Amino acid sequence: MIWVALAVIGLIIFVFINGDRRESMLVTRQVEESTVSPAEEGAFESAEDSPASGSIERSLLLPPGMRAREYIEQMRVDGKPYPLTQVFEKAQQYLREGSLADAHLLYFFAAREEHLPAIMRMGEMSDPILFRAEDSLLDQADVVQAYKWYQKAAALGQPAAVERLDSLQQWASAEAEAGNPQARQLLLNFRQVNP
Repeated sequence: MIWVALAVIGLIIFVFINGDRRESMLVTRQVEESTVSPAEEGAFESAEDSPASGSIERSLLLPPGMRAREYIEQMRVDGKPYPLTQVFEKAQQYLREGSLADAHLLYFFAAREEHLPAIMRMGEMSDPILFRAEDSLLDQADVVQAYKWYQKAAALGQPAAVERLDSLQQWASAEAEAGNPQARQLLLNFRQVNP
């Protein structure tokens, strides 16, 4: 009998918690839909062109990263070699406009194609020493990703990447002593490369 009562109570609690979460997700979604970034402002029709005055034509809004996806798709249709310098410049433009998703996708695309400036930029966006939330899709630095990208750039002969790896290792040593688990993980990566 006690187990049945506990199961019923647990079910009731689950329903209340899950209901609250759905409601908060709905409110969050409504806030996100009503918020417009500066990059999306150009996607609206003017009020005179709109069929219903004061309404927003949702079909004209571009989801984050859509411009970059379309740009990459067009490059793939055109075929290799990709204009990686232009891709990087386009990513820089998107970053200046505040379109972080578009910028990140283009940096990532160029970095995977071994474009050194893009590889370094991917490392910098994750580097705890250089991290700036306003320039990154990440909420916080990702030391393992920074390490990965800097390692790739160093393997391709980028001297600045070697310097960044040295700085990252010094940061990790200091942070590991302070108890930072990410720094400890990073030091393990350094030890695997340089036993």
